[in-house]
Amino acid sequence: RRRTSTGGRMDFQQMMAGMPAGEQQKLMVMLEEMQLKEQVTMYNSLVERCFANCTSTFRSKNLDEREEKCIVRCTQKFIKASARAGQTFQTMGVPMMGGQAAGAGAGAPTPGK
Repeated sequence: RRRTSTGGRMDFQQMMAGMPAGEQQKLMVMLEEMQLKEQVTMYNSLVERCFANCTSTFRSKNLDEREEKCIVRCTQKFIKASARAGQTFQTMGVPMMGGQAAGAGAGAPTPGK
């Protein structure tokens, strides 16, 4: 691992500063694609897990009240757990691109940043 002069881990901004502009752009595009793929994977996992845990019959095309409450609880738990995991990674010093938090609630990176 590369260390900064202050003894801490080199952050993403410092690493990017030493790269040519073309390489920075390629890296940012790749990281944005990876982040989008991870968000889609997380969303699909959430849908599969909550659907499997909360729906048991297909009596109608709409969720009944019990199923809907279960889906809401399941979604909230999943989002809270994802946010907690992101906070843990940040406190451990895992570098995040552009200082964004990992996990739920983190939007897709703004193009050009």
